[in-house]
Amino acid sequence: MLKKIEKNISLLYLNSIIFFLSIFTLKVNAETTIIAKSGDTLLKISKQYGVPLKELMYKNNLNDATRTIEGKTILIPLKNIEKDYKADNPIYKVVEGDTLYKIARDHNINLQNIIDLNNLGNNSFLELGQIILLPKGAISKKLIIKKDIKLASKKVFYHQTSKSENLSIIAEIHKITKEEINILNNLNNTVKINPNIKLKIRESKPPKWLKYGSLMINWSDWTYLDGNYIAQAKTKKNKSFYLALNCKKRTLNNTLNNSYWTSWYFPYNDFEFKLINDFCDQDFKI
Repeated sequence: MLKKIEKNISLLYLNSIIFFLSIFTLKVNAETTIIAKSGDTLLKISKQYGVPLKELMYKNNLNDATRTIEGKTILIPLKNIEKDYKADNPIYKVVEGDTLYKIARDHNINLQNIIDLNNLGNNSFLELGQIILLPKGAISKKLIIKKDIKLASKKVFYHQTSKSENLSIIAEIHKITKEEINILNNLNNTVKINPNIKLKIRESKPPKWLKYGSLMINWSDWTYLDGNYIAQAKTKKNKSFYLALNCKKRTLNNTLNNSYWTSWYFPYNDFEFKLINDFCDQDFKI
């Protein structure tokens, strides 16, 4: 009888240790939750999030990996999400004040895409530190501004919109005030700028054409468009076209082919390398 009591006490002690360790592990690795959608199984979710199936079954106390679990709250280990998805999908860690709408807005992506990618509901409550998977190609507007602000604030005379843009963001990119943009373009305290609008960012100056190989480029005409830089250019036969540069990828584009943009291409001629170096790497004043 005494041995049986001692055995029960040992088991209770062992279970206590295991419980404590499980709590400690939870704090270290942390977890996030999703709501299973129609047709979801643990097998499907394990593949989607890159989580080992056995671990997912253990975490959720479920023994059937192929049974549909629509509507169930499923625990996903965050450590695996960060490790396995960093190369494929951008990830975002929730901070105070975040909502799904705010995350979608700040990354210029569709709200429903985030909801579908993370198996969330429209009104899902976000926890501090929760990892949210973002669609491929999503970039924080703050990162975009930091990347482009040095060039755009020194070398660009116009801002071309391709979609509806907030005037505050345009002003921040070009290091000027909203009031200056309104005055230069005769706007009436506009907040949103419609697509396909070319805004004057600085006072116009007489054209200054610089020669690069067989091309002449209007150095007073650089325009910012979605992180790329565009200027008027001419061939030696005086044919006008537009030339575009992408400084991050160090590639070029042009409208020489019947006024349509070609695919982006890497420089081949010496003057193309010089053009990219002159624009992307050097400060200049007109």
